[in-house]
Amino acid sequence: MDNKTQINTSINPNATIVNSEVSGSNVTVVNTEQIPHAAKSTEQPALFPEASATAINIFANEINSIAFGTVLCDKFSVLEKLDVETGEADLYICDYEKSKYIAKVYRRTVSIKKEVSDKLKAIDSPYVASIYATGEYNGYPVEIQPYYKNGSLQGKKFSFEELKSYIIPSLNEGLKVLHTEGIIHKDLKPANIMVLDDNKGVAIIDFGISSARDDGSTVIVTKTGFTPIYSAPETFRSLFLIDSDYYSLGITLYELFTGKLPYGNMTQEELEQYGLVQRIPIPRDMPKELQDLIKALTYPDITNRKEKDNPNRRWGYEEVNKWLAGEKQTLPGEGIGNKDIKPFVFLEKEYTDVHELVEAMVSNWKEAKKVLLRGYLADYFRFYDEEAYEICVKAGEEASMFVDQDDLILWRTMYQLDKQIDKIFWKGYVFNTLQDLGRSLLEALVGKQMDIPVTAGEMLSEGLLSQYLDIMGVESEEQRVSIATCEQMYSESRNDGRQQLLTLYTLAFMLSGQRLLKIEDKTFRTIGELTEYMRELQSDSFEKLQPFCHKLVEREGVLDPQFEAWLLMLGKKPELDAWKGNVSILDGEDDF
Repeated sequence: MDNKTQINTSINPNATIVNSEVSGSNVTVVNTEQIPHAAKSTEQPALFPEASATAINIFANEINSIAFGTVLCDKFSVLEKLDVETGEADLYICDYEKSKYIAKVYRRTVSIKKEVSDKLKAIDSPYVASIYATGEYNGYPVEIQPYYKNGSLQGKKFSFEELKSYIIPSLNEGLKVLHTEGIIHKDLKPANIMVLDDNKGVAIIDFGISSARDDGSTVIVTKTGFTPIYSAPETFRSLFLIDSDYYSLGITLYELFTGKLPYGNMTQEELEQYGLVQRIPIPRDMPKELQDLIKALTYPDITNRKEKDNPNRRWGYEEVNKWLAGEKQTLPGEGIGNKDIKPFVFLEKEYTDVHELVEAMVSNWKEAKKVLLRGYLADYFRFYDEEAYEICVKAGEEASMFVDQDDLILWRTMYQLDKQIDKIFWKGYVFNTLQDLGRSLLEALVGKQMDIPVTAGEMLSEGLLSQYLDIMGVESEEQRVSIATCEQMYSESRNDGRQQLLTLYTLAFMLSGQRLLKIEDKTFRTIGELTEYMRELQSDSFEKLQPFCHKLVEREGVLDPQFEAWLLMLGKKPELDAWKGNVSILDGEDDF
């Protein structure tokens, strides 16, 4: 693709660079006034929230204090200084022909390398902030850059749809333009990504430590100025590649979606050691498509980077474009998905994707136990995936040590083999979500079909739902407590079938979110509806009311489990306790 990108090829000069940055940044610019949000296009919805910048007061170095009206680079008139700390330069808002620009006045005599600066001047792309002019002021280098009024991406979160529709395409094209010009950015992160004035894309800024490639692909430099948390493992060895920018893109996307960084508070030394041998931890609530992209962008091994047909290499421009187009690609390092690897045969079907294989196994429980516990999976993974091989070997060892634990071992192993699977399964039953489990359980209980209730009961007895919440990283304390309570109640009532049935109904109502009482062909949404129906029966004849009441009350002091669970879900526990204590409180259609 030509470096002069064909989409939105003009950069709006009416912009302000707006950043607040952490230690290690090369440019930090913060808007010092509220700027009205740009008018929204009628063609596409605005991607970014309304700008609301905040001034930051710091003790700035005054080496380059420039008076109002001073003309820089022969035509850019200084309006005001931005009171921010950049570490390497002072920043001024300038005016030229009624448009605003940013003047970056370095505090040292060294600025962006001339070869990089010359290349940036030649770039005409909305996704890369150009340098419009260069010069000097009192012997210090000056660069004139775009003025982005909507600020940077730092501290902001975006949905998967926003990332895929606008941000990722912009960044992929921006990196392509830079790399085509022979520039490696070396410090891509949210603070160095600015929102375009039309709110429909982003631009890459801050090339203070960028380098022009000296051999067509690689730059070996000192590590001064780069931000370790976003940096690829090879950069800790002072090796910077085109691939290194894409690793930084992966970490950046992780932060833009989750609102946090993957490594916590690791030191630079810990990051260096960790990144060389580990994959970044991906949260399970992240969409699988985005998980795949980030995993592929942050693949640590660069051994095969020059082998374009080798799937075990970090993704770059072409792969990101294919991902955007929805093309299925082999993830680097996944082993089983590689085209040169023999597929695994399960129930006479070949599988070349771990996720698809695991989904087939959890739906065919007995056969899955055979291939796992007889060592067939371990034998297969031995040659392709060391981690999967060790997981399968450990499963076999546990099965030989513990009696009657095969089902639990298979259950745990499937989640370990496929980090992407988020379904709930047990002995051949598969539910897409907890809500799906609740609805299926409620329907089966009302219909007197006991296969799913028996399955749910086993899951409660084994504590699988609480473990599932742990695996999925669910943070809802209310949901955790409710499920743990149901598990405890079910386990403590092993010899009380009615109590177990009450627990299952309670679980079904809770997970499904439904609050419908079904008695034969009648459905009741509220207590008022139920009491009104009972009054109609009574007014017709007591003979019709009595059998209906027996469906609600099994015997003296004992309610039908569905009815009792329904009342509990409606918040009527105090009234139930009073009724059980032989206190009559059924006074009207809204009270029990």
